[in-house]
Amino acid sequence: MIFVPVKADFALPGWPVLTVLVCIVCLGIFLKQDSDWKDFNQAIDRYCQQEDRRSRIRQIVFERIQTMKQYRHCAEMMYTIATEQNGQEIIDEIVQGLDKLSGFKDRDDSRAYVRQMLEDELRMFETMVPDNPDHAFAYYTNSWNPLKMLTSSFAHGDWLHIIFNLFFFFAFAATVETLMGPVAFLASILVISLFTGVFSSVSAYASGVHYWTLGLSGVVMGMMGLYTYLLPRGKIRCYYWFIVIVGSIAVPAWALTLWFVGGDIWRLFTQDDHGFVNVMAHVTGGIAGYLFGFLFLRKARERAKDLQLELDLDGY
Repeated sequence: MIFVPVKADFALPGWPVLTVLVCIVCLGIFLKQDSDWKDFNQAIDRYCQQEDRRSRIRQIVFERIQTMKQYRHCAEMMYTIATEQNGQEIIDEIVQGLDKLSGFKDRDDSRAYVRQMLEDELRMFETMVPDNPDHAFAYYTNSWNPLKMLTSSFAHGDWLHIIFNLFFFFAFAATVETLMGPVAFLASILVISLFTGVFSSVSAYASGVHYWTLGLSGVVMGMMGLYTYLLPRGKIRCYYWFIVIVGSIAVPAWALTLWFVGGDIWRLFTQDDHGFVNVMAHVTGGIAGYLFGFLFLRKARERAKDLQLELDLDGY
């Protein structure tokens, strides 16, 4: 079943200019990423075309390495070596694991040839192929880079990723912005991005597994937390699709936050494999949003109570 919040179920008390601007920025960055990925893939293709120009012995070495390391093609192998922090260790492991090549006097000569060949190929790969396009924006949990914590919030992995994030974001952020004002709204995005980045790094250090992360979902959960603090009974219009059944329903913000953030908390403590989803960012984003409201937006919450009273009287 697909269940997507899309907008407040009442007339907004103002125009969510910054919310729309954030959506436009995310789309612009994603289009830039998409263009860079096309250039990246073309560069990979050009590198792979060099395979036909390699000597027969080099082709044999590549075939053996691909079989040993289960790489599908040489580009995957070289990309792994070039991007991993322990790239030289990977080369050492490959060199030590290969049998002696025929035509060499002893195994040491064979290993020296393979090592030199891989280092030459690595230099060629790095010359021909640019860095992973996502790395310009993504946050690596081992870096503690606050700028990347922020930029990673505005970048996305694919069209499905960005579309769902922007639907969720607009559903909550539009109301939040009009209730708290532009300065506090921008400050909340900054704080939530840094908060989720720091705790992603903390959890990565605790588990011993570091990773790249990107996407607006941590900020989205933060907007849920803020909305719940400011206007907990304010309803969000949600659309659902189950096989052939399509419809919409208005759901109070507190219930949506409990469902989405609570569900991620449950997954965080009951599942070891979260796939490509940064569940820690979801959970800490929701917490950061609510805490930001609790610490800095008590006056805004008092104003929101007047709006809630009007909604209750109008039957929303």
